[in-house]
Amino acid sequence: MKTKILSRRLALSPAFSFFHSFTLSRFHALTFFCALTPAYAVSIVNSPHNLSVSGPGSIKSTTETQVCIFCHTPHNADPTAPLWNRAAGSGANYTMPWSATLKAYPSAGAAPQPDGASKLCLTCHDGTIALGSVRSRTSPISVSGGPTFVPGQKGYLGTDLSGSHPISFVYSDGLAVSNNAAGNMPLRMPSTLNDPDVKLDSQGKIQCTTCHDPHDDRNYGGAGVPHFYAKPTWSGTCLTCHDF
Repeated sequence: MKTKILSRRLALSPAFSFFHSFTLSRFHALTFFCALTPAYAVSIVNSPHNLSVSGPGSIKSTTETQVCIFCHTPHNADPTAPLWNRAAGSGANYTMPWSATLKAYPSAGAAPQPDGASKLCLTCHDGTIALGSVRSRTSPISVSGGPTFVPGQKGYLGTDLSGSHPISFVYSDGLAVSNNAAGNMPLRMPSTLNDPDVKLDSQGKIQCTTCHDPHDDRNYGGAGVPHFYAKPTWSGTCLTCHDF
Protein backbone atom coordinates (compact mmCIF):
# COMPACT_ATOMS: atom_id res chain seq x y z
CA MET A 1 0.00 0.00 0.00
CA LYS A 2 2.82 2.40 0.95
CA THR A 3 4.57 1.58 -2.32
CA LYS A 4 1.46 2.48 -4.33
CA ILE A 5 1.05 5.80 -2.44
CA LEU A 6 4.73 6.67 -2.98
CA SER A 7 4.48 5.83 -6.70
CA ARG A 8 1.38 8.01 -7.00
CA ARG A 9 3.10 10.95 -5.26
CA LEU A 10 6.13 10.60 -7.49
CA ALA A 11 3.97 10.57 -10.59
CA LEU A 12 2.31 13.82 -9.46
CA SER A 13 5.63 15.47 -8.56
CA PRO A 14 6.65 18.31 -10.97
CA ALA A 15 10.29 17.22 -10.76
CA PHE A 16 9.38 13.65 -11.64
CA SER A 17 7.14 14.80 -14.47
CA PHE A 18 9.93 16.91 -15.92
CA PHE A 19 12.46 14.10 -15.58
CA HIS A 20 10.04 11.61 -17.10
CA SER A 21 9.24 13.89 -20.06
CA PHE A 22 12.90 14.79 -20.59
CA THR A 23 13.93 11.13 -20.53
CA LEU A 24 11.21 10.18 -22.98
CA SER A 25 12.14 13.03 -25.33
CA ARG A 26 15.80 12.01 -25.23
CA PHE A 27 14.78 8.40 -25.87
CA HIS A 28 12.57 9.37 -28.80
CA ALA A 29 15.29 11.59 -30.27
CA LEU A 30 17.83 8.79 -29.96
CA THR A 31 15.40 6.31 -31.51
CA PHE A 32 14.76 8.73 -34.41
CA PHE A 33 18.50 9.29 -34.94
CA CYS A 34 19.22 5.56 -34.88
CA ALA A 35 16.44 4.97 -37.38
CA LEU A 36 18.07 7.45 -39.75
CA THR A 37 21.66 6.34 -39.17
CA PRO A 38 21.74 3.15 -41.29
CA ALA A 39 20.71 4.96 -44.49
CA TYR A 40 23.35 7.63 -44.01
CA ALA A 41 25.96 5.18 -42.79
CA VAL A 42 25.68 3.09 -45.95
CA SER A 43 26.01 6.10 -48.24
CA ILE A 44 28.86 7.77 -46.33
CA VAL A 45 30.86 4.83 -45.01
CA ASN A 46 31.18 3.24 -48.45
CA SER A 47 31.94 6.50 -50.26
CA PRO A 48 35.08 8.60 -50.88
CA HIS A 49 33.84 11.09 -48.28
CA ASN A 50 34.71 8.53 -45.62
CA LEU A 51 38.29 9.64 -44.93
CA SER A 52 38.65 7.48 -41.82
CA VAL A 53 40.75 4.32 -41.75
CA SER A 54 37.66 2.37 -42.82
CA GLY A 55 37.22 4.43 -46.00
CA PRO A 56 37.15 2.58 -49.33
CA GLY A 57 39.43 4.99 -51.18
CA SER A 58 43.18 5.39 -51.33
CA ILE A 59 42.99 8.88 -49.80
CA LYS A 60 42.14 8.34 -46.13
CA SER A 61 43.48 8.62 -42.62
CA THR A 62 46.07 6.21 -41.31
CA THR A 63 44.79 6.45 -37.73
CA GLU A 64 41.41 8.20 -37.42
CA THR A 65 38.38 5.93 -36.89
CA GLN A 66 35.68 8.62 -36.78
CA VAL A 67 33.87 9.08 -40.09
CA CYS A 68 32.10 12.43 -39.63
CA ILE A 69 34.97 14.30 -37.96
CA PHE A 70 36.49 15.46 -41.25
CA CYS A 71 33.53 17.82 -41.78
CA HIS A 72 31.55 17.94 -38.52
CA THR A 73 32.03 18.27 -34.78
CA PRO A 74 29.49 18.50 -31.93
CA HIS A 75 31.54 21.19 -30.16
CA ASN A 76 33.60 24.27 -31.10
CA ALA A 77 32.07 24.25 -34.57
CA ASP A 78 32.33 27.07 -37.07
CA PRO A 79 28.86 28.71 -37.27
CA THR A 80 29.08 28.95 -41.07
CA ALA A 81 27.37 25.57 -41.41
CA PRO A 82 25.79 23.03 -39.06
CA LEU A 83 28.50 21.66 -36.74
CA TRP A 84 31.15 22.57 -39.32
CA ASN A 85 34.59 21.27 -38.30
CA ARG A 86 36.73 22.87 -40.99
CA ALA A 87 37.70 26.41 -41.97
CA ALA A 88 34.89 28.61 -43.27
CA GLY A 89 36.86 28.99 -46.49
CA SER A 90 40.39 28.72 -47.81
CA GLY A 91 40.81 32.42 -48.56
CA ALA A 92 41.85 31.57 -52.12
CA ASN A 93 40.93 33.78 -55.06
CA TYR A 94 39.14 31.66 -57.66
CA THR A 95 38.99 32.01 -61.43
CA MET A 96 35.28 31.64 -62.11
CA PRO A 97 33.52 30.45 -65.28
CA TRP A 98 32.19 32.96 -67.78
CA SER A 99 31.10 33.08 -71.41
CA ALA A 100 29.49 35.63 -73.70
CA THR A 101 26.14 33.87 -73.37
CA LEU A 102 26.17 33.74 -69.57
CA LYS A 103 23.59 36.14 -68.14
CA ALA A 104 24.24 35.54 -64.43
CA TYR A 105 26.93 38.26 -64.39
CA PRO A 106 28.22 40.65 -67.07
CA SER A 107 31.90 39.72 -67.24
CA ALA A 108 34.55 37.38 -65.92
CA GLY A 109 35.73 40.11 -63.58
CA ALA A 110 32.24 40.52 -62.16
CA ALA A 111 31.89 36.83 -61.34
CA PRO A 112 31.04 36.22 -57.68
CA GLN A 113 33.50 34.25 -55.60
CA PRO A 114 32.24 30.96 -54.17
CA ASP A 115 30.05 31.27 -51.10
CA GLY A 116 27.61 29.14 -49.14
CA ALA A 117 28.00 25.38 -49.41
CA SER A 118 30.35 25.69 -52.41
CA LYS A 119 32.89 27.57 -50.31
CA LEU A 120 32.78 24.76 -47.75
CA CYS A 121 33.27 22.05 -50.38
CA LEU A 122 36.33 23.87 -51.66
CA THR A 123 38.06 23.75 -48.26
CA CYS A 124 38.98 20.21 -49.34
CA HIS A 125 38.61 20.20 -53.09
CA ASP A 126 40.68 23.27 -54.04
CA GLY A 127 43.82 21.65 -52.62
CA THR A 128 44.86 24.58 -50.43
CA ILE A 129 43.92 23.16 -47.00
CA ALA A 130 44.99 19.82 -45.56
CA LEU A 131 42.23 17.21 -45.67
CA GLY A 132 42.89 16.39 -42.02
CA SER A 133 42.87 20.00 -40.84
CA VAL A 134 39.87 20.19 -38.50
CA ARG A 135 38.87 22.56 -35.70
CA SER A 136 38.44 19.83 -33.10
CA ARG A 137 42.08 18.72 -33.23
CA THR A 138 45.18 20.69 -32.30
CA SER A 139 47.10 19.17 -35.20
CA PRO A 140 45.91 17.86 -38.58
CA ILE A 141 44.77 14.25 -38.84
CA SER A 142 47.28 12.21 -40.82
CA VAL A 143 45.94 11.33 -44.29
CA SER A 144 47.60 8.98 -46.76
CA GLY A 145 47.54 10.32 -50.30
CA GLY A 146 47.49 13.80 -48.76
CA PRO A 147 47.88 16.00 -46.92
CA THR A 148 45.98 17.96 -49.62
CA PHE A 149 44.42 17.11 -52.94
CA VAL A 150 46.92 17.67 -55.75
CA PRO A 151 46.51 18.02 -59.53
CA GLY A 152 45.73 14.69 -61.13
CA GLN A 153 43.97 13.26 -58.12
CA LYS A 154 40.28 12.47 -58.39
CA GLY A 155 38.47 15.12 -56.39
CA TYR A 156 40.98 17.90 -57.07
CA LEU A 157 39.39 21.07 -58.49
CA GLY A 158 42.05 23.65 -57.73
CA THR A 159 41.35 27.38 -57.72
CA ASP A 160 40.73 27.66 -61.48
CA LEU A 161 37.04 26.85 -61.77
CA SER A 162 36.67 28.34 -65.24
CA GLY A 163 35.91 24.92 -66.73
CA SER A 164 33.16 24.14 -64.23
CA HIS A 165 29.45 24.97 -64.12
CA PRO A 166 28.87 28.48 -62.69
CA ILE A 167 28.11 28.51 -58.95
CA SER A 168 27.17 30.92 -56.17
CA PHE A 169 24.86 33.10 -58.28
CA VAL A 170 21.13 33.71 -57.85
CA TYR A 171 19.08 31.68 -60.32
CA SER A 172 15.96 33.80 -60.70
CA ASP A 173 13.02 33.95 -63.08
CA GLY A 174 14.42 37.26 -64.35
CA LEU A 175 17.70 35.58 -65.22
CA ALA A 176 15.88 32.77 -67.05
CA VAL A 177 13.73 35.26 -68.98
CA SER A 178 16.79 37.31 -70.00
CA ASN A 179 18.67 34.18 -71.05
CA ASN A 180 15.77 32.77 -73.08
CA ALA A 181 15.06 36.11 -74.78
CA ALA A 182 18.68 36.19 -75.98
CA GLY A 183 18.16 32.85 -77.72
CA ASN A 184 20.60 30.97 -75.50
CA MET A 185 20.16 27.42 -74.22
CA PRO A 186 16.65 27.58 -72.72
CA LEU A 187 16.28 27.65 -68.94
CA ARG A 188 13.26 26.69 -66.88
CA MET A 189 11.74 29.22 -64.50
CA PRO A 190 13.17 28.47 -61.05
CA SER A 191 9.86 29.45 -59.44
CA THR A 192 8.32 26.37 -61.08
CA LEU A 193 11.00 23.92 -59.94
CA ASN A 194 10.03 21.52 -57.19
CA ASP A 195 12.50 18.70 -57.67
CA PRO A 196 13.34 17.02 -54.32
CA ASP A 197 16.91 16.21 -55.38
CA VAL A 198 18.15 19.22 -57.37
CA LYS A 199 17.69 22.27 -55.14
CA LEU A 200 18.79 25.89 -54.87
CA ASP A 201 20.12 27.07 -51.53
CA SER A 202 18.17 29.26 -49.09
CA GLN A 203 19.18 32.40 -51.04
CA GLY A 204 18.05 30.98 -54.37
CA LYS A 205 21.63 30.31 -55.50
CA ILE A 206 23.08 27.45 -57.47
CA GLN A 207 25.82 25.79 -55.41
CA CYS A 208 27.82 22.57 -55.56
CA THR A 209 25.07 21.04 -53.44
CA THR A 210 22.47 21.82 -56.12
CA CYS A 211 23.77 18.93 -58.21
CA HIS A 212 25.72 16.96 -55.59
CA ASP A 213 24.64 15.56 -52.22
CA PRO A 214 27.78 15.13 -50.08
CA HIS A 215 25.99 12.58 -47.89
CA ASP A 216 24.51 10.36 -50.59
CA ASP A 217 26.56 8.48 -53.19
CA ARG A 218 23.90 6.00 -54.27
CA ASN A 219 23.82 7.23 -57.89
CA TYR A 220 27.54 6.88 -58.57
CA GLY A 221 28.64 4.62 -61.41
CA GLY A 222 25.60 4.74 -63.65
CA ALA A 223 26.50 5.77 -67.22
CA GLY A 224 29.47 7.86 -66.15
CA VAL A 225 27.59 9.62 -63.35
CA PRO A 226 30.10 11.21 -60.93
CA HIS A 227 30.23 10.75 -57.18
CA PHE A 228 27.44 12.22 -55.06
CA TYR A 229 25.29 13.15 -58.06
CA ALA A 230 21.73 14.17 -57.31
CA LYS A 231 20.19 11.99 -60.01
CA PRO A 232 21.07 8.56 -61.43
CA THR A 233 21.69 10.04 -64.92
CA TRP A 234 23.52 13.10 -66.25
CA SER A 235 20.47 14.35 -68.09
CA GLY A 236 18.20 13.82 -65.09
CA THR A 237 20.12 16.47 -63.19
CA CYS A 238 20.77 18.88 -66.07
CA LEU A 239 17.18 18.87 -67.30
CA THR A 240 15.92 20.06 -63.95
CA CYS A 241 17.03 23.58 -64.91
CA HIS A 242 17.91 23.34 -68.61
CA ASP A 243 15.00 22.99 -71.02
CA PHE A 244 16.47 21.31 -74.11
